[in-house]
Amino acid sequence: MEKDGMAVPVLSDPKWLMDLAFLVDITQELNVLNKKLQGPGQLVSAAYDSVRAFCIKLVSWKAQLSQTNLCHFPAYKAVTDAGSPFSGEKYPDAIVMLQEEFDHRFADFKTTLQIFTDPFSFDVQDAPPVLQMELIDLQCNSELKAKFREVSGKADKLGQFLRELPPTFPELSRMFKRVMCLFGSTYLYEKLFSTMNFNKSKYRSKITDEHLQAILRVSTASSLKPNVAQLCERRRSQVSGSKE
Repeated sequence: MEKDGMAVPVLSDPKWLMDLAFLVDITQELNVLNKKLQGPGQLVSAAYDSVRAFCIKLVSWKAQLSQTNLCHFPAYKAVTDAGSPFSGEKYPDAIVMLQEEFDHRFADFKTTLQIFTDPFSFDVQDAPPVLQMELIDLQCNSELKAKFREVSGKADKLGQFLRELPPTFPELSRMFKRVMCLFGSTYLYEKLFSTMNFNKSKYRSKITDEHLQAILRVSTASSLKPNVAQLCERRRSQVSGSKE
């Protein structure tokens, strides 16, 4: 910027640089969390566990900043090591605001996901009234409790167990199925646009909207597996009879 003759006075302002460094460190941690929430086949409870872990980290970071401990803030530490005086009074407040925002955004999921994750140890009094009686019956069922312990930690088997609850638990079954339908959707959009940009290039000028739609459908549906043998069978040419 100096070589081009464009003055940027904020780059020489220690307070602005500290704000920027703090933002860089927090954004990096948010990027790490974002990557954990991506990917197919992930139960929403696992994604929520990552969010809960991040909220606990926020509490730890707030305490460390208050004690002038910058071990988890490398960019901020680099600025202070370069000679800028430490000024961390407002940053703990910024972390508190971020924590409150996370609590607000995920408040509707908290109770439901805790019941979903471990219905046998959840406090019945904290459950919605419509689930309380069924939850008591479930927690007192030794056979179901043993089966739940066997499938704990195995996403596919846990989902099957929760889907196949006896008909005596209609409200719990409905709630479990509703939770299992939830999934992280942001990465699907990112994957879709990346695939579209890759395929719709200047080197493929003859591609039509119909072609692009078919490519996107196949490329984003990673769970689809072609039945090659059946496709080949349909396209097999007719063999004429052998000559006598």
